[in-house]
Amino acid sequence: MDYKPLVSVLIPNYNYGCYLKQCLDSVLNQTYPNIEVIFRDNNSDDDSYEIALSYREKFEKRGIYFFVAKNKRNVGSCKNSKLCYDNSEGDYIIYLSSDDAIKPTFIESCVDIFTKYPSVGMVMVNREEMDENGVITKTPPFYNQSCVIPKEEQAAVFMMAGIAVPSQVVISRLCSEQINLSRPMSFKTSGDWMNNFIASCFADVAFIAQPLCQYRVHSGNETSESELDLTMIFEHFLLVNTCAWIAENFGMRKPAARREEAVRKLGDMCMRYTFKMLKCGKKDAARKYLQLAPVFKESIVNEDIYKELSSYLVLDGDNLNEKLYWFEKNYSVRRMVSYDPPEGYIPIE
Repeated sequence: MDYKPLVSVLIPNYNYGCYLKQCLDSVLNQTYPNIEVIFRDNNSDDDSYEIALSYREKFEKRGIYFFVAKNKRNVGSCKNSKLCYDNSEGDYIIYLSSDDAIKPTFIESCVDIFTKYPSVGMVMVNREEMDENGVITKTPPFYNQSCVIPKEEQAAVFMMAGIAVPSQVVISRLCSEQINLSRPMSFKTSGDWMNNFIASCFADVAFIAQPLCQYRVHSGNETSESELDLTMIFEHFLLVNTCAWIAENFGMRKPAARREEAVRKLGDMCMRYTFKMLKCGKKDAARKYLQLAPVFKESIVNEDIYKELSSYLVLDGDNLNEKLYWFEKNYSVRRMVSYDPPEGYIPIE
């Protein structure tokens, strides 16, 4: 018989009722037949829980197990995700953010790769971005083709970039258990990046270049607390050093050797946050990022981007807005290219 392994779709939620129907509909429309859905609301203030309950009959008609629960109090996003995991039984797992959505062939395509390539423990897909109104923006895939990447090669890439948010990833339960046992610490903002890195220490990683995930980008001038108080950038510094230490313990020389390069890249990241803070009117935070950048990358003070942003700190009003508009047009603040896969990759037709 053609065995279809069970896939668990975990949907931790907090106050995303306005996007939840799109998320749940995308799961209902999956072409893969054997899935279970674990939804857990983290004591939302909106109608998220009621919306989820209204989908119970829809999933049952499709023969899909649909678990719905609401926490008595907000237990935090990490704990809520773990509670979802504890209720699941699938051979493969996806943490689907309740404001995101997946294309109909997402799960089927990922399971097909797990079946064809037993060495793979995690599959990543390309994503589209969508705003609050559902307007789609195409994004270039990280790699320029679908492929399977040897674990040490992918770990070296993860030293430099997290690449995928949870909704882009399907992971085997075995690999997930190994991550849980091996994670040396918890991160407030960088946990997904850490998980991706640890997964690549245990198993090969596959990448699907087709955009099978729709990732919600919340636009406007919003900045998170972790960005304003620099928690995120310092966590990234800690993460880079932790990943290098993990790589050394796994005998992976290539990712460990990229530690200094990865630290220098944090200087470039500070430039992006300087620009974002200026655009959001947070000049004090912008100044801090500008001052921090040379700590990670000493030579950055000689780069045009550093000199340009430094000159903006004394500007206000229309003068600042005009400069920021010019900057955004002339300096890339997001990735616009796709990369060749690392050495030893296997192309996926």
